[in-house]
Amino acid sequence: MRASLLRTVTSVALVVAASLAARGVPVDAGTPASMGGIRFAADVAVAPSAGGEGTVKISYVVTHDALPFLRHGDGYRARYEITAILYDRSDRQVTGDSWREAVEVATYEETNEHRTARADELLFSVPPGRYTLKLEITSLDTRAKGVIERAVTVPEMVPGELSLGTVLFKTDAAGGGDGAEELILNPTRVYGEDNPDVTVRIPIYGTPDSRYALLITVKDERGILKKSHEDTLVQTDFLQQYVYEFTVLDLEVGAHVLKVEVTPLLDGREVSSRSRFRVVTSPLSWGEDEEKMLAQISYVATREEMEFLASVPPEERGPVWDEFWAGLDPDPATAFNEFKMEFLRRLGYANAQFRSVVEGWQTDMGRIYIQKGEPDDIDSQPVGQMLNAWEIWYYYGEHTKYVFVDREGFGEFVLHEISRI
Repeated sequence: MRASLLRTVTSVALVVAASLAARGVPVDAGTPASMGGIRFAADVAVAPSAGGEGTVKISYVVTHDALPFLRHGDGYRARYEITAILYDRSDRQVTGDSWREAVEVATYEETNEHRTARADELLFSVPPGRYTLKLEITSLDTRAKGVIERAVTVPEMVPGELSLGTVLFKTDAAGGGDGAEELILNPTRVYGEDNPDVTVRIPIYGTPDSRYALLITVKDERGILKKSHEDTLVQTDFLQQYVYEFTVLDLEVGAHVLKVEVTPLLDGREVSSRSRFRVVTSPLSWGEDEEKMLAQISYVATREEMEFLASVPPEERGPVWDEFWAGLDPDPATAFNEFKMEFLRRLGYANAQFRSVVEGWQTDMGRIYIQKGEPDDIDSQPVGQMLNAWEIWYYYGEHTKYVFVDREGFGEFVLHEISRI
């Protein structure tokens, strides 16, 4: 199991946000995870334009382990084509383009890297209106494909009125640096102990020399206030970018909503926006329930380790847990324990994605995901008149497939079969 846990898996970009009850301003949840054989993540930022066309900026990220690599010379190469098309409400193509990219690495290990990613931005100008974005990544070598579709609304900016653009989430690409050049867009909007620093860029459109009161709040999925920030702004131009930075190390695992409220100080209508992001690992989410910790770690620990951990009184387990994790650290020279980070990431994903009448980690899908990681491929059949819904997870490296069936029709998939492929 440990070898599987240390096996590189698809980026946390694929974490699917849990449902949040939203009132008032709709929550910008970002772009959902892609469907198909190539998994990638993308986000869309929309900027209005006074009396003209608006801008649609698409940022995407695809990790090495999601791309099909083939031998090329002394190393490996993955070639893919990315296509972005915007359709109007009559399903007519308004604009679009495609680009071909190639990623070359020297070793097989690099092809399985889930922390190494290919990222880029695509930019389109379109009139105000409602559109459907179709974004595809297709392997030029295997024809495997990943697809994202989402609705995009480009607002019409009224000159003189206050307006907000899409909040952009960024992260520290260098994992600890503080240089502006090291900040990159984070289309996944996923953060954790290995990338705890969040930078959001808030585009504010208004009249120069106007003064505004700014309030930024962060609430968890229960609506409990976690962070609050206030400021007073003087608009220096038609567009002003406000930057807010915070850490997620004091937030629990789960979905959170960042809300921005901008109010003119003299007179005018308040504008606001709500954007969802997710925390997948946190110091606050491990160690609350000793018995639950033992049950969760049983998925990856040996029987001897479990017996030893259980034999120690709960109040004395602190140093024992530290020793347990230290023994699994694949690279003690680094600042983070990669094994522990990956385990907690998978645990957070399982709880978000596979929750049913029990917590996600307790389901069959949650257990297999924690032990094996992201499947290499997935086949699925939704519920029909004659058949139960099912999903098949393929792990080509171990030549195994796992068949899950929703026997009761309530979305709770149980493990039906494990077989060789």
